[in-house]
Amino acid sequence: MSQPGHDLEHVDAGRVVAHRSEPGDDDNWVDLRPAFRWLNRGRAVLLVALLLIAGQVAWRAQFLSQMYFYRADFSNLDLAINSPFNWHYLTYVGTGHVMLGERAIIWVLARISLYNWTLASAVTLAFLAAAGLAAFGVLRTLFGERPAILAPLAIYLLAPLGVAALGWWTVALESVPLQLAIFMALNSHIHYVRTGSRRHLIAASAWVVFGMLANEKGLVVPVLLFAVTSAFGSGGGSWLAGVKRALQSCWRAWASYAVAFIGYLIVLMMSLRAPSSQPQVPNASAVLTFGWGMLKNSLLPGVIGGPWGWLPLPGHGYALAAAPDPLIWIALIVAVTVVIGTILRHKIAWRAWMTFAAWVLLADMIPVIFARLNWYPVLLALDTRYVADAMPVLVICLGLALLPVADRRPAATQRDPVAASARPLGLSHRADLERVWRTGMSGVLGVIIVGSIWSAGSYQSVTTGRPAAEYIASVQQAIADAPAGTVVLNSPVPDQVRDVDNGTRAVAGAIRPGKLHWISQPRGTIDGLHMFGLDGRLYPVWVYGASTGRQPAPDSCWPQKNGRIVMSFWHKPPYLTTVLRIGYIWAPKVPGMISVAYGGVKQELAVRPGLHTAFLPVSGSAPRITVSGLVGKQICIGDAEAGSPRPLRSPQEQP
Repeated sequence: MSQPGHDLEHVDAGRVVAHRSEPGDDDNWVDLRPAFRWLNRGRAVLLVALLLIAGQVAWRAQFLSQMYFYRADFSNLDLAINSPFNWHYLTYVGTGHVMLGERAIIWVLARISLYNWTLASAVTLAFLAAAGLAAFGVLRTLFGERPAILAPLAIYLLAPLGVAALGWWTVALESVPLQLAIFMALNSHIHYVRTGSRRHLIAASAWVVFGMLANEKGLVVPVLLFAVTSAFGSGGGSWLAGVKRALQSCWRAWASYAVAFIGYLIVLMMSLRAPSSQPQVPNASAVLTFGWGMLKNSLLPGVIGGPWGWLPLPGHGYALAAAPDPLIWIALIVAVTVVIGTILRHKIAWRAWMTFAAWVLLADMIPVIFARLNWYPVLLALDTRYVADAMPVLVICLGLALLPVADRRPAATQRDPVAASARPLGLSHRADLERVWRTGMSGVLGVIIVGSIWSAGSYQSVTTGRPAAEYIASVQQAIADAPAGTVVLNSPVPDQVRDVDNGTRAVAGAIRPGKLHWISQPRGTIDGLHMFGLDGRLYPVWVYGASTGRQPAPDSCWPQKNGRIVMSFWHKPPYLTTVLRIGYIWAPKVPGMISVAYGGVKQELAVRPGLHTAFLPVSGSAPRITVSGLVGKQICIGDAEAGSPRPLRSPQEQP
């Protein structure tokens, strides 16, 4: 006997209803048929997909919360904040390739709020969410709104290959928008092939251009569209016959994509005219090392949930793939098994894998081979950011190899939206073999999901952006506290902030521009010269190397004889000496000039009345310093140092 207020479920004439018993009410029924009807229309798949996408974005947001700008991000932000928005800026080649769209985004965000990681992460996550929705959209367009499309969607959303790229902002702005463009261009192109609608062609062309603006790899997107259309969207027969039909039936699309391709190629060639940006011709050994290393260490382990282990770079702001050897071979075996199994199940599945292989070769290998392969090909092969964009193509090709492609007919002509929308890709198999196949693929999917979660979590545990974030925070505070006009010597920065040879000026110069006076080399009389330490604080500059020492009495000076002062070092300065420091008191009330000789090179030094510090650029080692041109002039030199400038953290550090 039920109690008042308790819900009961009943089956009444084939319908599911809920009954809430209340005192004095014998027929209070709530009909749940509309809710079940809503779910039965395929919206359950949509709901699960949205939950997966939302979960991915939330997880990646938590990951980005511990990261920060990294290396090239700082030089790109510095370039953006110091450049007008013009064609020269957009086509500037700083890292070996053109990134028109990325430079536009960086230019805008740098002016909205410089070094605002929350804002930068929000932009990245917006692209990530859009790419996830686009992935679901194209899977639904290709294969119908069936539960099976959730498997490739989950593989894409959880793929650890994109985690490293996501944590490096400059790379994320190249990779994630390109992935969005791949999905959206393919989706619009499929609609155009099926309907012939001009608006779908315009949309597909726009997304092709968008992909090219995001990354040069966008040049391969039209190749992908043609491969999918000719292999799976042009009726039966051989692939060659499909190529001919695709060329005839979709010539407007290929012409439109060709215009975008040629236009961008011209821009690319004009931008790469500088000698340092010219394509390189690598040797065959480096190509083989890189190609095989990328396949076995990055790509194949990554597509089945690897690489499981990571090798953090100095500073722990980024990490390379470090898959254990046994798991590398497991990845190879699983990949070969899946490829062969899908081909045996559906004969034309080989077309999907050829399409994927073509993308990896054209988009992921060739650009690296001709742009930077002469730089440690073994390490380049471990960098997963080069294959992050392969995941969208993989999930599309995986779906084409496993699932029936949706029919072109309008849904209104189909009696069953799921069953009638599918056409088999190959010969049918016996039910028991099909069950074995489905069980095996379910196991592989489970391994991929578990491995992906493990690999992404492992990357998060070995990387952090905290050192860079703390450094920038200290720099901002130091600049705020420094007196206006403070002379600051450009100095090295921590590893997470360093991009080739950029220094603190490239990182901090745009923070309160004009407040500090930056110099790259100290020359002449400079009082109060400071430099940033690796902790982001401002310190006085001291020259570390060899010293002439001070005279015994605090108020005594180096003796002057015949208009010259000769000061010998206690020991020879280092052979990498770059700076000479002289502390002096110039007695006359007007400025003057003296000559300073070091290592056989004589330089003129302008001096000012009073107690000051002077610096001169020098090179190499020398046993002494000779100051001349002092006849009839009174100068007191207490000490001199030759070596390299470094921050003086405390007076006790002075030699």
